[in-house]
Amino acid sequence: MMIHLLNFQSDKNSRRSGRREREKLRRAQDILSAAERVFAVHGFDVATIEQIAREAEYATGTIYLYFKDKNALYAALLANKLSAMVDRVENAAQAPAPAAPADRLRDAIQAQFEFHDANRAFFEVLMRHHKGPPPAGTADWKRIGQTLKRHHAVLSDLIARLQRQKIIRKGDAHDFATALLGMVVHLTRGAMKDGRQPLAAKTDFVFQLFMTGAHRA
Repeated sequence: MMIHLLNFQSDKNSRRSGRREREKLRRAQDILSAAERVFAVHGFDVATIEQIAREAEYATGTIYLYFKDKNALYAALLANKLSAMVDRVENAAQAPAPAAPADRLRDAIQAQFEFHDANRAFFEVLMRHHKGPPPAGTADWKRIGQTLKRHHAVLSDLIARLQRQKIIRKGDAHDFATALLGMVVHLTRGAMKDGRQPLAAKTDFVFQLFMTGAHRA
């Protein structure tokens, strides 16, 4: 009987702990979502923790329970967004057979552009308002670096497959991936200035231009 009561109490404590963790995650996400909206309206430099707290409908002190300062909040938001974007790119790149590597590369480009289109306000903050990254060294900034490396590796792997199929000429796949990402980033910056056309509409232009330049002679 005693063992049964102990097990019951343990299960009850475990459920309480699980609820507390879910509540903490929900509040953190509420704060990040509010910060994204505030940054989009005011820009990173002008936005304040007080504005973010009002938008999230939390006390200012609650924000500081979850994030040390505005830089930490921005880093967490950026880490989450970039991770979600690279997940989309990676899923497109790992499409099951019979999708050819060239088709996967095109789909990976489209996945990134579609993510930009769906999160345009955030990327406007990233590319226009913020004048430089906060000091590095935090866990979120380390995660951002790892995510960017993963993004590069996904594209490099696809390009290496195309090289093995003799569709793309020989060379360092990492360099080819860098060139492709350069095209994507510059077009994204341009789209921030002229939002009349969705970035996803430029998928075939980027893919064909890259393949033409990288084609095996």
